[in-house]
Parts: sequence; C-alpha cells; structure tokens
Amino acid sequence: MKSAKKSKSMGILKRLACLLALTGIFHAPLQAHNGPDDGYAHDKNGKLVLDSRGDCIKTSRWTAETAIPKCEGIMEAKVTDADQDGVADNGDKCPGTPAGVMVDATGCAKDSDKDGVIDSADNCPGTASGVAVDNSGCKLVIAATAPKDSDNDGIADLSDQCPDTKAGANVDSRGCELKQSFVLEGVNFVTGSDEITGASMSVLDDVAETLIRNGDINVEVRGYTDDRGAADFNQSLSQKRAESVRAYLQSSGVAAGRMQAKGYGEFDPIGDNSTSAGRAMNRRVQLHIIE
Repeated sequence: MKSAKKSKSMGILKRLACLLALTGIFHAPLQAHNGPDDGYAHDKNGKLVLDSRGDCIKTSRWTAETAIPKCEGIMEAKVTDADQDGVADNGDKCPGTPAGVMVDATGCAKDSDKDGVIDSADNCPGTASGVAVDNSGCKLVIAATAPKDSDNDGIADLSDQCPDTKAGANVDSRGCELKQSFVLEGVNFVTGSDEITGASMSVLDDVAETLIRNGDINVEVRGYTDDRGAADFNQSLSQKRAESVRAYLQSSGVAAGRMQAKGYGEFDPIGDNSTSAGRAMNRRVQLHIIE
C-alpha cells in the first residue's frame, strides 16, 4: 500500500517538475553537454531550451561572462559591406568603390604616390611628390608655346625692331628687311692687316645667324679701304679682309658656296678721305645680295 502511494507521489513530483521547468519557475538541469554557453539549458542535440515565453532557461552555472547576447535580449549588429571592398559600410568613407579597385583602410581607392591618380589607373607609380601628372599618372609634358611673331618674319615680336615687315621679305637678326647692299657696322681689323678684332666677332655672329635663317640668298662679301697708302697694297688688303670675313662666316655655319669674297680697295668711297671720320667710313666691309 505504502509502495503504491510512494510510486504515485513520485509520478506527481516528476510531472510538477516538468511543468515548473516549462514555466521558467524552476530551472531544471536539462543541458545535454558542457561548453562555453552551458549557463543555459540545452536539449540532447545541443539546442537551447526555451520557456513558454520564448526565453532561454538559465542554469546554476550561468555567469555574466558566459552570457549569450541573444538570450539576454541583445541583438548582434550585422556587419555589411555593400561594395565588397573589405571595409564595413559603417567605416567606409568611399562607398560604392568599383569591383577590383584596391582600397585603403578607409575604403577609398589607393593612391600610393599621392599624385591624384588611383593605383589601378596609374601607369607611372612612384611619381615624385609635387610633380604634375596627366590622367595616366605620368609626368605631364607641357609643350612650349611658340613666341608670337605677328609679321611671320621669323623674329619674335619681343625682339622685332621692324614689326609689320612685308610678307616674304628677307630680314636680319633684328627683324628688319635686308637691303640689296649694307655695311657691316662694327666690323674692324687690326691696322694694316686682315686680322678681325675681337669686338667685331659678335657682329659677325649676328650676320651668320641672318644668312643661315635666309638660306635662299647668296652674298658677295666686299672689302674696302681709304686712299692712304699705295693703291695696289690697298687693293690686296681689301681682298684679304673680305676673305677673312667670309672664312669667319663659314666657320659659323654659313655654306661656303653661298658666299663670294672680293676686294675693291679705294674704289667707291662713302666718306671724305680728307677727314679721319670719312676715312673710317671708307674702311669697311659690305654684304651685297646676289640676285
């Protein structure tokens, strides 16, 4: 009799324990395994056991350190990376980066040499700081702007002393039209010889430049003297001086075939031989353009 009553009582207690466990009033040790989250009841398959309210059932082993966020009502934030560049959206300063573009820690396209062109489009990586680059990341080459030459005579306006030269005219280094015959002012020689003075060379350099630029003209280099001394000597000296000038111009790049040298001695004075100033004018070298 007592045995039957005892058996009946045990059955009632078991049912009561199950009921209490389901209502959350009594925390039954239902975990089927041990683990880092065994502060909560688990079934034999390791799944969390929930009470009638859908809450996790804590066990006597529960501690704050082993708490499961979702069991405590804490929702884990979902990390998203919309452009899939490896940087989460909440830290991505450049959302929408195209696929395949290498990015830095902020999610922006890498520009390792800081030249303004991203690495994936940079054909010249490692450009030095401060160097201007083109769209490909390479050093920008700026074409030199040709100086303005309004009359198209080959002499830039800034250096042209004769602007508005007529089209097709041959001009000297100043931009002025060449006359048929003109004296090479400033070209002098050591007295009694055909040696060109040092001060004369800069003048002859300009003459050479003019002849090179006007490659379609040929010239006769003419030498003259004053009337002092023997006429034969003056004739010979004028020839030698003309030849010295021709040789200098040739050494400066003017083709020899474009130049002739001829001495005229005392012939055709342009100054008064009775005065020192007049004689100085007569001791001259002229260029005469040959048609």
